[in-house]
Amino acid sequence: MLSCIIVCSLSVSAQSIRVVRIPELKEAYTHANDTTYIVNFFATWCGPCMMEIPVFNAFYEQHKGTAIQLIFVSLDNPKAPKKLATAVKKAGMKAPVLLLEESNDFSWLPQVDKRWQGSIPATMIINGEKKINTFLENSMENGDLEKYLKQLGL
Repeated sequence: MLSCIIVCSLSVSAQSIRVVRIPELKEAYTHANDTTYIVNFFATWCGPCMMEIPVFNAFYEQHKGTAIQLIFVSLDNPKAPKKLATAVKKAGMKAPVLLLEESNDFSWLPQVDKRWQGSIPATMIINGEKKINTFLENSMENGDLEKYLKQLGL
């Protein structure tokens, strides 16, 4: 619980990183509205995850003020918040960053999505009103997010 107090108050260039459990995570993207939520699961120790961050940053900048919201979810150790805060700042992440605090055995994966095999990077695209819920376990390159959104009719 102490890690939550430390991380919750940690601010990264006007960006705070909130520690969440699965129920709070789901509250961030489970809404019956026409907003499309793009939830990216990453970790600072995952090379492919960090390589795709610029793609998400550019996407975020292009879609600010629209009905598309990007949320980063870190799977880093919640007991080492400074490492995450440093990586978030260095990567220039401006979209909200949540730090998931769950068990190390990954038994919680099906609670996020039954299709998730556990690899990262992983990205969910969700639109509650249109009943769209896609789960992708692959790295994103420039144009991929737009391609997926178009395929989904978003």
